Amino acid sequence: MPESNASQNSALLQGLILLGLIIFGIYLVHERGLVAVLLTGDRSYLSLVIFIVWGAMSVRWLYLLRYVQQWRDRLAVPQQAASTANPEYVEAMLARWLNHGWLAADSVLKLGLLGTIIGFILMLSPIAGLSGYDAASLQAALTKMSGGMAVALYTTLAGLVANLLLRVQFQLLADAMQALLLDLSETAPNKDKAASR
Repeated sequence: MPESNASQNSALLQGLILLGLIIFGIYLVHERGLVAVLLTGDRSYLSLVIFIVWGAMSVRWLYLLRYVQQWRDRLAVPQQAASTANPEYVEAMLARWLNHGWLAADSVLKLGLLGTIIGFILMLSPIAGLSGYDAASLQAALTKMSGGMAVALYTTLAGLVANLLLRVQFQLLADAMQALLLDLSETAPNKDKAASR
């Protein structure tokens, strides 16, 4: 038997609460000026790309949570539950969409690691151009090296945070999809019995 309406709505409500907490956390970090420091310190702009990917996938995540909710609403009505689609088809479709989320989570982590490599290259390039070992040359080289280190650390931080957030978000979606598939499989035998009568 499908779950009650209150538990059917829980995944979407949990998703909205989670997104609200994430946005509140971003607001607090922004108020401290840390977002501006991160975006201005990253000359590779990979942190901005990482945040854009996270934002786009968060919109997709909310859409998929709403889609799962619509399927659950359909199962709650007996007439519509009898005409639901094949559970195997729904499972394949949901798994495909869920894989997009896992791909995005891995991609932002790899973009962060790419930024780390770019930052190290930027950090070490002033040493190759060092012509002398006087104080002014060393000071200029160290200034350039610190900019490269900032790129490495900021992109790594952005990639790790975005990866963690996407994994939590899409794990919540995966749990909601699994619950939907269990309900679909419970209604499928009832549909077969009704057809055989």
